[in-house]
Amino acid sequence: MSLAGRRIAITRPASSSAALASRLDAAGATVLVAPAIRRGPPSSWELLDAGLSRLAAGGYDGVLFTSPAAVAPFCERLGRIAGLDVLERLTVGAVGPGTAAALAARGIEGAIVPPREDGASLAEAVAAAFGSRLDGARFLQPRAEEGRAELSAGLRARGAAVDVAPAYRTIRAAAEELRPLAVELAAGRCDAVVFASPSAVGAVLDAAALGAAKAVAIGETTARALRSRGVGEVFVAATADDDGIFAAVEQALR
Repeated sequence: MSLAGRRIAITRPASSSAALASRLDAAGATVLVAPAIRRGPPSSWELLDAGLSRLAAGGYDGVLFTSPAAVAPFCERLGRIAGLDVLERLTVGAVGPGTAAALAARGIEGAIVPPREDGASLAEAVAAAFGSRLDGARFLQPRAEEGRAELSAGLRARGAAVDVAPAYRTIRAAAEELRPLAVELAAGRCDAVVFASPSAVGAVLDAAALGAAKAVAIGETTARALRSRGVGEVFVAATADDDGIFAAVEQALR
C-alpha cells in the first residue's frame, strides 16, 4: 500500500524513530517526528547499584525487563562491577520482542518473552517457567522510575520477591515543545499519530486534540491510555516493533 500524500507523526524519542520514519518516507508519507518523551537518568542510582551488587554476589534468580530503555543503563552499570556473563546462570525475562532484541544486541540471549506484551503476562510466563521454585525466588527488575507495578505485584502474589530498581526516568515534553504537532493537528494536516507509551499519550493529549488524525498504538497498554483519554478508535500494532507499527498505520489509513 502506498502512503503517498499522507502525513504521519511519530511521538517516540528521536533516537528510536529514525528507522520507522525512513520506512514511512519510502512508502511516500510525509513524516513529522515530534518526540513527546525523552529518557533521563533516574533521580538516584542507589537502588539499581545495590541490586547490581546483589546480582554480582549471586543474590538473584532472575532479572526482568519491561522496557528496552532499561537495558543499556543496566548493562553499562553492571559492566563496572562484573561481566554480563553473570547473567548466564539466571533467568532473564523480557516484556516483548523489542526488549528481547535490545538484550540480544548486548549478547543476552534466551529471554522469556510472554505472549502478551505487558507486565502481568510476563509474570505469568515467569511463574510457568519456575513452577514450584517460584515461591521464595528473588528477581531484580530494572525499569522506569515511574513504571507500572503489574509485573512485581503479579510475582509477589505468587510468593516471589522482586526488587524494583529505577534505571531511567521518562520526561514528558512540555506543550510548547509539541507546538509544531499541535499546529498540524489543529489544521487537520495530520492523518495519523503513532504512540509508543502511555507517557507519550499524556504529553500529546495535554497539548492538543487529535481531531481527525488516526491513533496508532504500539501495544495494548498504550491503547488503553488512549481510550482512557476518550480516543474511541485506536489501531494497535500486532507486534511491538516497526513492522507491527507500519502495518497498523497502513490499516488505519486504508
